Amino acid sequence: MKKLILLACTFCSILLASAQCEPGDYDFQGAEYGVFPDVASGLASGCLNEPYLQTIYFLVPSDAGAIDSLYEGVPISSITLNGISYNGGTDISTLGLTLSCNPANCTFMAGGQYCGTVTGTPNQVGEFPVSIDVTAMISVAGFPVPLPYSFPGYTFTVIDCANPNNVNEVVGSFELGAISPNPANHSARVPFTLSSNEKVDFTMVNMVGERIMSKTFAGKRGENTLTIDVAELPAGIYLYTVQSGSFKSTRKMVVQH
Repeated sequence: MKKLILLACTFCSILLASAQCEPGDYDFQGAEYGVFPDVASGLASGCLNEPYLQTIYFLVPSDAGAIDSLYEGVPISSITLNGISYNGGTDISTLGLTLSCNPANCTFMAGGQYCGTVTGTPNQVGEFPVSIDVTAMISVAGFPVPLPYSFPGYTFTVIDCANPNNVNEVVGSFELGAISPNPANHSARVPFTLSSNEKVDFTMVNMVGERIMSKTFAGKRGENTLTIDVAELPAGIYLYTVQSGSFKSTRKMVVQH
């Protein structure tokens, strides 16, 4: 019995060690600030009831303007990773996942590079809109002020890898194609496919999470194309989301004049 317990403890230690991330394993190539994977790269998909591992790297800026232009020139002392949530605030623990950090308190000092690891066993199939939630500690007139902030636009996809028929059903029900042109300067076309006639919601936000555009319309079974006018939008990077029923996908587009 003692040997079995020792073996089990050793096995758990190996698992914990393998889940511990190393901040320097990703090269931000001289950037002032960054998160990887970013929205364009996306989070790795998971398989239902199978172990999952995703490492996220953070390069913390010294100027809050790198995160939000409204705070340009305001110094940051640290950023605390509060957690990762989905569907507007539900913690990923309800999906069977756990977040751990290096350092363990998930507080990252300005100018440094750090990492976090999402591990666990996904317990639900679907596409989940995910945001990374942090609190930046900034200095205003010499006083420390907490600034809550969320990075939206991520999607975590879980499929039933043990049941190919179910995978086909989930993927075939809703499919979002690539926007074109991208970059766009006047208008852009968003193709998507539905398995039935359904209501479709389209939203677009800028990189600080402000809603720029919102449309609701009737989609038809099969191939659809939504044309959006971007002529009056400021040049920059935007995130657009197309949702039909419980299916939801988010992509990135660039406006360039």
